[in-house]
Parts: sequence; structure tokens; C-alpha cells
Amino acid sequence: MQVIMHSYTFRTYSLDEAFRSAKRFGWDGVELQPCHFSRPEIETELPAAIALGQSYGVPIACVDIGGDVICDDTSAAEATVAQIERELEICAANGITLVNGGVGALRGDDPDYGANGSVLATDIHYARAADAYRHLGAVAARLGITIVFEIHMFALHDTIASTARLLDEIGVDNVKANPDPGNMFSTSTAERNPDALDQLAGRIGYFHFKNCQALPGKQWNYSVLLADGHIDFYKWTDKLVKLGFEGPVCVEYCGVGDPHVAAEQDRLYLDKILSWVKH
Repeated sequence: MQVIMHSYTFRTYSLDEAFRSAKRFGWDGVELQPCHFSRPEIETELPAAIALGQSYGVPIACVDIGGDVICDDTSAAEATVAQIERELEICAANGITLVNGGVGALRGDDPDYGANGSVLATDIHYARAADAYRHLGAVAARLGITIVFEIHMFALHDTIASTARLLDEIGVDNVKANPDPGNMFSTSTAERNPDALDQLAGRIGYFHFKNCQALPGKQWNYSVLLADGHIDFYKWTDKLVKLGFEGPVCVEYCGVGDPHVAAEQDRLYLDKILSWVKH
């Protein structure tokens, strides 16, 4: 199973240091996040990033793209679709076969994650997303790219159930899910039982690992190592393996402090649980 380091882990460092650390700690590749490249300049910055990674022997396994295709402004949504289509073409030209993204956020007056996202969605939002990604999915299929939707707070796809519904409505084989239990943990409407992944069986294209601690007053601490939060990742990994998922997977440290510690320790921990669930 290919194990990837999210470049956001090193968001306060240069991309060079992210690649250097990925090499040092034995990661199989990097997910490139826009904190380390400019999307408007992707045509030049993506090949430069790939070349930098190659100098360390570390490939870019996934690129983050996406945008709001569910807004009321039809012209803005169409412009976003055109932008993503261009980015897919550039990714394909540079050998990228996996992109991580989303369809847009839904936010109300209540800041609680569980009061936003899919709970605010109407059939129209799903229809807009499905129309956009039936087209983009077909473009990506022609280019040999898999698109995944990261389950993320505020997004239309902020729960396993809403992501499954979205994939059902899109109906394109190369548009899949990227479950992220760390994001789901702080979203009260999201699932915490790994068995919920059954809804996405055969449709998981990527998987994000990050841990979290619940604090009083609906506060959340993401400054924890993968082994140290309130999420039991043995159970999630075991479920993934039982569903026949073979990767890739990615670890993202979103906390503060020195990310080198997380990059080293999270890699070792994930190796351990992958070994434990397989033997």
C-alpha cells in the first residue's frame, strides 16, 4: 500500500523541506497542496515541483484541485469547471493520475461544523455537483486520472452518507471518495463507526489519516500525532483492508509545532498498524 505524506504537514516550510523530510522519513510520495504551489501558475509550478521531488527520489502522488461548482452564480460555477478541466489537462501532461478535491462548501450562521455542509444541502446542490463532475469525470477518464472527494467539514461531502449520495448521482467510475476520519470526528453529523465505509465499498480511491482530540465546549485539538488522538485508526485501517482497498493512503498533520516529529512518528505508526491488520 502506497503511503503518502501531505505537503500541508509542512505548510510553514518550503516545498524543498517537505520533500527532504518525505525522503528522510521513508514516505512513498507527497500530496501537493496549494500551500506549496499557485493554482493560477500550475502550468509552470507543477512541473517544477515534480522536478524538485525527483531530485529527492520522491514522487508527487496526488495534487489538490477543486472548487465551488454548487453556488447560485452560474457563471462562477462554469468558470470553476473550466479551471478544473484545465488543471486536469496539465496534471495529465505531467504524469499525475490522482487529484483530490471538492465541489464546494455550504456555510450558515452557526459555526459548528455539524450545522453546515450537507445538512444545508438541497437536491439542487447535489444536481449541480453531479452535472459538473459527470463532465469533469469524463475528462479525467480520458486523461487516465482518478478524482476523489475528500470528506471535509463544511463541504457537501462532509459525511460518508452525503459522499455516497453524491457519487451515486454522478455515476462515473473514476470519481471516488477520500474518507477522512479526522475531519469527520469534529463534524457531529458525520459517522464515527468504520463500518459506515460499507456505503463506499468499491468507491474509495484514496484515504486520509489525521487524528484529533475532543475538548470541552465543542473545541477540537488537531495538534496530536496519529497514534495519540481519540480516533482508533487500527479499526479504520482494518475495515479498509477488509473492503479490499489497497491504497494509496495519505497522512496529514494539521497541528502546530515542529512537523518533523509528526512526519517521522506518523510514518512509523502507520507501518505498524498496516502490519498488524494484515497478519
